[in-house]
Amino acid sequence: MPVTFTLRLKTSPTVLVDARWISTDRFAGRAIDEIKKFRILEGGWETALGELFDVTGPEKAPADPKEIEIVIENSSSKLCYIGYKMSGGRIVVKGDAGHFIGYKMRGGSIVVHGSVRNYLGCKMKDGSIEVFGNAGHRVGSKLQGEKPGKGMKRGTIVIHGSAGSEVGCGMAGGIIVIEKSAGNLVGDFMTGGTIVVKEGAGVDPGLEMQSGRIVVGGVVKGILPSFYVDSYIPSLKVRGIEFKKPFLSFIGDAVVGGRGLLQVSYEDNKKLLEVFKSLLEEV
Repeated sequence: MPVTFTLRLKTSPTVLVDARWISTDRFAGRAIDEIKKFRILEGGWETALGELFDVTGPEKAPADPKEIEIVIENSSSKLCYIGYKMSGGRIVVKGDAGHFIGYKMRGGSIVVHGSVRNYLGCKMKDGSIEVFGNAGHRVGSKLQGEKPGKGMKRGTIVIHGSAGSEVGCGMAGGIIVIEKSAGNLVGDFMTGGTIVVKEGAGVDPGLEMQSGRIVVGGVVKGILPSFYVDSYIPSLKVRGIEFKKPFLSFIGDAVVGGRGLLQVSYEDNKKLLEVFKSLLEEV
């Protein structure tokens, strides 16, 4: 059984907090008094972890991060970088969280019982993240200006609510599941991996994708002309998720010579997709 450290936020911060020291790897092998003295940035000002949180737990953390659980109570959307580079163990966030949760994560699990802001699971290498609320932009993505394929490489991200734009931007592997809807440019610049959006999405999913798979189970607001229709599928099953309705499959993005797979609900987009289906019927 893992040992548990509980961090209860004393007062809700009014500025962003760089909380990257809240990670199982940072706690590993440290005495609780040392953990309380971790230096974190609150709006650019350095302060101690124990100044912001009531910290309780064993006298010393195990040396192996996999044996550590961190529970953050009374959390805030101002807390950023939680789980930075963690390789194992578990973090449970009770409430909302900020930007860059699970940034460069290498293993273990993060569960957020609330919503998160931008760059969830950015450059994630492995592990799992589950969010019971909504997420901001660029889930599982690369950083702005980086080359395609520099985003999420392995692991799983599940968001039970909705997500913003550019989900999986530049991702190379792993799976992202959005239980509700997503914004524009789902899977832009992706080179691998799978994105499943169970409900609707915005315009132009798969912009300049080279490889990978995008599934949109609801209304899509626009498809790029550089995707060409490949097949009609009566029903669809992907990674254990089943859609009992027809889909049209597209290949693209031809602009970059891509062979990515974009699958869109036909039933929810008949007006947009009927011309593509007629092309298949002519063949």
